[in-house]
Amino acid sequence: MPAEVPPKIETLQPGVKMTLLAEHPDLVTPTGIDVDDQGRVWLVACHTHFRPEGYTGPGHDEVLVFDAEGKNRRVFYNATTATMNLQLGPDGWVYLAERSRILRVKDTDGDGKGDLEETLAVLDTLADYPHNGLSGMAWDPQGGLVFSLGENFGKDWTLTGTDGAQVSGRGEGGVFRCAPDGKALRRIARGFWNPFGLLVRADGEIFAAENDPGSRPPCRLLHIVEGADYGYQWVYGSAPVHPFVAWNGELRGTLGMVHPCGEGPCAILDLGGGLIIPSWSDHRIDYYPLTRKGAGHTSERVPLVKGSDYFRPTCMARGPDGAFYLTDWVFSSYPIHQRGRLWKLEMDPQAATWIKAAPDPLNEAARLAHDLRTGKATLPFARLLALAQGDDTCLADAALTALARASTGWTPETLRAMSAPDRLWSFIALRRKDITDEQWPRAFLRDTDPELRFEALRWIADAVLTPFLSEVEAMLSDTTLDFRLFEAALAAWNTLRGEPGAGV
Repeated sequence: MPAEVPPKIETLQPGVKMTLLAEHPDLVTPTGIDVDDQGRVWLVACHTHFRPEGYTGPGHDEVLVFDAEGKNRRVFYNATTATMNLQLGPDGWVYLAERSRILRVKDTDGDGKGDLEETLAVLDTLADYPHNGLSGMAWDPQGGLVFSLGENFGKDWTLTGTDGAQVSGRGEGGVFRCAPDGKALRRIARGFWNPFGLLVRADGEIFAAENDPGSRPPCRLLHIVEGADYGYQWVYGSAPVHPFVAWNGELRGTLGMVHPCGEGPCAILDLGGGLIIPSWSDHRIDYYPLTRKGAGHTSERVPLVKGSDYFRPTCMARGPDGAFYLTDWVFSSYPIHQRGRLWKLEMDPQAATWIKAAPDPLNEAARLAHDLRTGKATLPFARLLALAQGDDTCLADAALTALARASTGWTPETLRAMSAPDRLWSFIALRRKDITDEQWPRAFLRDTDPELRFEALRWIADAVLTPFLSEVEAMLSDTTLDFRLFEAALAAWNTLRGEPGAGV
C-alpha cells in the first residue's frame, strides 16, 4: 500500500463543503456510523475483515466515539467480529450488525464503556464471507428495527429472533423487521444481492442502495415495499444471466429499480425530497431527487463529491446539526489495512438550489397501493386483475398481494375458467400465498399457454419441488418447445437435480 493516500476531494455542486475530521491511526477501515443528539460520532473501526497475517491491531472490531470535531477519541466496545453497521437506539443501547448476528450493547455503570451485550437475531448458515450477510440497519417511525441480509453466497439460512420467531431463505438477500428487543421478527421483502444501504423515511417509506452482481451492473436504488420480490437469487449462480433471475423487474411479480446508483453503495440517507448515496468503487457521493411516478418513484443522478482512488466512502449518518458524517475505507483492499477517515459533509441551503425541497406528497396510486398491501382497501376481482397487468409496476405488485389474500377457496378449476391473461396473473399471485403448494404447478405445467408453463417451471425451481423431476426431465425431449420454454425446463431440471447454479 502506498505511504501517501491523498483523497483529492472535489465538490461538484454549489453549497457543498467537505471537512476532514479524523483519520488513521485514530480510526482504520471504518464501516458503520451514527451521530447522537449531542453531536458525538459513533463508528465501527473494523479489525477483522479479512485480517492479514501479522496485523498488529486489536483482535476484535472497535466501536469508537469522537466529539463533533473528530477529537477526544475513546473506545466504547471491543468484542465483535465482522461488524458491518451501527445504529444508536433507545435507552442508551448501541445496535450492531455483525455478519451473522444483530446485537445491542449498553453502558450500565456510566464509565463510557459497553458492559452489557444482548443478541437480538442470529443468522444460522454455512456461509461466513464478511460482508454478504447481515449489514444495513435503520429505525422505522414505529420504533421497529429494519435490517438487511445479503446474498449469503446462495447458502441456506435461518434467521431467529429472541422470541423464537424464524425466517428462512435460500440464495437471496432480504429486508427484515423486528422489535428493539429482537421479538416479532418478520421478512419485509426478498430478492436482493446486498442491500447494505438502508433507509426508512419519516413517512415510513423504505429505500435501499444495493450492490450488483459483478457481471450484471448497475447497482440499484430501490423502493422497498411490503411483500415484494426484487428478482435476484444467488442460488442460480453469481452471474445472474438466468431465466429465473431478474434485476430490473424483467420477471412477472418482481420489482425493478428506481434508478441505477454508483458502484459499491453502503449507505442511503434522505435530504429534502431526495436521497444521498455514497459510492465506494466510484469514489463519489451522489444525490437522487425523487419524483412520484404512479405508486413508485423515478429519479436522476446529481453528482455532489468526487475523490481520488483513495476516497472510498462507506457508511453515513446525519447529525443534529443537519450535517452528514461519513466513514471512508480509503484504500481498495478488502483485507484491513490500517487506513481510514471520518468526514463531515455540509450543504448551504441558500446555495444548494439543487436540493429538492421536500418529498412529493402521496398520490392516488401510492395511497391505493399502500391500502391494497395492508388490506385496508378491497377491490373487485376484475379490477385487481386489471391493476396486476397494468403499467404501474408498484401498484401492480400491490394488486398481486391483494389477489393472493383473496385467493382462499380457489381451485385449479377456478383458474381454468378464466381467460389466458387472467389465469396467468392469478397464478403469479398464488406464489405469494404458499410457494410450497404443489397443486398449482402440477395443474398448469401442461397448460396451452407457454407463458403459464414458463411460470409453472419457475415455481417448481424456486420452491425446489423435487417430485416434478421426471416430468421436467421429459420436457427436455419435447421438440415443440420454443427456446425460452426449453431454457426454463433445463434450468428447472438443473435445480431439481441439485445443481441450480449450473446455468442453462
